[in-house]
Amino acid sequence: MNSAGQPRQAEDESTTTVVVKAGSKKHDHHGVSVLLDPEDLVRDQATGFTNFLRDYAVVGLATGFIIGQEANTVVKQLVASFIQPWLQVIFGTNLTSRAAVWHHDGRPIQVPWGAFVYDIVEFFFVVVGIYVVIKLFRLDKLKKKS
Repeated sequence: MNSAGQPRQAEDESTTTVVVKAGSKKHDHHGVSVLLDPEDLVRDQATGFTNFLRDYAVVGLATGFIIGQEANTVVKQLVASFIQPWLQVIFGTNLTSRAAVWHHDGRPIQVPWGAFVYDIVEFFFVVVGIYVVIKLFRLDKLKKKS
């Protein structure tokens, strides 16, 4: 600092160094670096992080992901509790244990088609269940109007 209390500038115009007392605000003008108080650095980083979360709707995305996972769990249990018993009545046994046996060069090859069909049925009911939950609670109408 000079005697008038103004920041010192280097003799070379391409490099400017400004020294600021602790506790002063951040100023960034045309490539001038300013030394900040550590509390200001933490505050600037926290503000940047919260702006990132807000701008990219990370909290909403995470909330939607968690709700989707829970809805998936509920619908899978619905299938296991109510749909699978009906499939057992239709096929006579647990569908996942059904398999075809093919023979190739005298060796039996087991093809577990029942597990595949069961997974397709479960997928269908999970998708329909999530669709119904979204429509029932009108979650597709929650988008904010700009």
